[in-house]
Amino acid sequence: MKRIVLRDRGTFKARNVVTEIIELTSPGTGITFKEIRERNRLLDALDEHKAQNYFDLEDADYELLLRLLNVFQFNTAKRELRQILDDIANAKSPEETPTLKIVEDTG
Repeated sequence: MKRIVLRDRGTFKARNVVTEIIELTSPGTGITFKEIRERNRLLDALDEHKAQNYFDLEDADYELLLRLLNVFQFNTAKRELRQILDDIANAKSPEETPTLKIVEDTG
């Protein structure tokens, strides 16, 4: 099992980035019913942890997310986006993942 930490970076919202990677296909390609069902498992896991700044995936589902990440065509190379993608690519087990606190901006 892997825990993906969802840290917003600049204008990029981590949950939105992950959702787009899962939902969108490469331009000009289609998707099979089987692939839709596989991707929906990822979306279900994301929805189950709506109130948290992370979500957990079984190893097979995490491997699917990595495959999707590695073929997804982004339209920017901004550093903040790369940091979110690194959080996905470098996910560890829940036991190895530090607990993060959300700090409210009071400024």
